[in-house]
Amino acid sequence: MRRRYLLLALTGFAINCFGQDASDWAKVAALEKLREEKPPAGENAVEFYADRKKALHDAAADFLAKHPEDPNAASALLWKIDNSDFSGPADQRTALLANLSAATDSFLKAHPEPAATETQIRETLLYCYLDNDDLIHTPQQAGDLAAKIGQFLADFPQPENRVKLQIVESSLLLRADQAKGIAFLEQLSTDSNSELAEAAKAALLKARLVGNKLNLSFVDTEGRTVDLSQLSGKVVLIDFWASWCPDCVRELPVVQQVYRTYESQGLAILGVSLDKDRRAMDNFIAKHLISWPQYFDGKGWKNDLVTKYSVHEIPEMWVINKQGILETTSADVTQLASTVQRLVAESPIK
Repeated sequence: MRRRYLLLALTGFAINCFGQDASDWAKVAALEKLREEKPPAGENAVEFYADRKKALHDAAADFLAKHPEDPNAASALLWKIDNSDFSGPADQRTALLANLSAATDSFLKAHPEPAATETQIRETLLYCYLDNDDLIHTPQQAGDLAAKIGQFLADFPQPENRVKLQIVESSLLLRADQAKGIAFLEQLSTDSNSELAEAAKAALLKARLVGNKLNLSFVDTEGRTVDLSQLSGKVVLIDFWASWCPDCVRELPVVQQVYRTYESQGLAILGVSLDKDRRAMDNFIAKHLISWPQYFDGKGWKNDLVTKYSVHEIPEMWVINKQGILETTSADVTQLASTVQRLVAESPIK
């Protein structure tokens, strides 16, 4: 769910940077330019960007440490945050989030920035939390992150993706307290901003799918018709993902292990790919031996099923029980094995 930003302080570079500062900043700016390059067709984006992200992160962190008073220091902080490596275990990522938050607060307190600049920095940090939502295990944690989004939007009312953030806030509220989440969406659905109102209405429809039978059919990448009605009696996991999504890649081994363990007991998985590059997706699937059916239309975030079901962040996993009832649209990957174990043990008829 990570986004890219334009250089914040480039316009001041020529007149404000001299000597060693200028030399060090030129290195950082050159690495950012490399970071903006697109991967060749068919190449995996996560692998393509990995070394570039690390190089930019390290250079930005080094520049920030050496030149905290430089006009470009805010851009260095932004790039340090945006290119942090969250591929490690949960405890490591939790510590990294805490360190980034502390460093951001400390820098902005010592070096007040224009509102637009601080908004970008804090929004990027907020997305780091959202990109690691597998660290959320309790309703309280979901509510706390929803409150963090709400406070951010109150403090900085003009972020780049306000509508998306409000819908994500609602999804976290639903995880914390279903009634509060529904009430929040109902409020948003009457907003004067038509984009927000329509997004909220779609999210309401999605929220109300939980506890009901889901009707879904599509033609997969192999030309086969996939119909949920034909999977009656099975536990079905619907995985919204993309090969370019680092968080999806990080969680894939867990999903595959659950599949290997419970396929013979009645687990089926359906993938909905947000890839635009069909060859990159196919190459990734072949490399990682992903065997379940995939829906792909090449539209990315405009994917027909993504827009229909109000998916605003990935990975997102839905779980359907043997009766065809949608149990959740926000399965916790850390609890996926126990969830599936419970559901496959249930009788297909209640």
